Amino acid sequence: MSLTTFAFVLIAAAGCVCALVAAQHDAVRAYIGSKALGSLGFIGVGLSVGATHAPWSRVVLVALLLSAVGDVALAVPGNRGFLIGLGSFALAHVTFVGAFLLHGVRSEVLLVASVFGALVAVTAWLTLRGLVSGRLRWAVEVYVAIVSAMLAVGSASAYSHRAWLLGCGVVLVVGSDAAVARERFAAPGLVNKLVGLPAYYAGQLLIALSLVAK
Repeated sequence: MSLTTFAFVLIAAAGCVCALVAAQHDAVRAYIGSKALGSLGFIGVGLSVGATHAPWSRVVLVALLLSAVGDVALAVPGNRGFLIGLGSFALAHVTFVGAFLLHGVRSEVLLVASVFGALVAVTAWLTLRGLVSGRLRWAVEVYVAIVSAMLAVGSASAYSHRAWLLGCGVVLVVGSDAAVARERFAAPGLVNKLVGLPAYYAGQLLIALSLVAK
């Protein structure tokens, strides 16, 4: 790992820690700024390892940028920020799917991963359906489907290329969504951020690190 890459990893970690401190003290502006700093960290990591060297990694870089927009939007209180964040992350996950398919996936691996992704989607929706109502319901339904597809295609691509950093990153990013859902719809509390934010930034960092030029 180069010194520049390591510096961006530290920036992402600092952003995560500052966001947790800001959340604990209900400092909204500091929370938004800290999440922007964390996002700058994982985008910087992607660029520093050579994310522009191949078509698929350039598409992943776009997904990381969309994720940064979504992450900051989710920090804004209210439904509007939540919907903008949800939409941005949905676009990011769709972009991730396109990138992973471009990277290449073994068909038999994708078949198995798709079954697993479908099970995750069904489980998530059975958990959420009684908690989500109104105009958010359809948005969450679509988002669950998209995230499950990202999990399936991302893990299949990672396995196909023996890209373990990528695979772990995909799982962590998807897992962090569970913490966001719990915070929004089930049991709000600092514990969701204590689990979700480190998982999210670690996952994005691992995805970014997997883009190293070969």
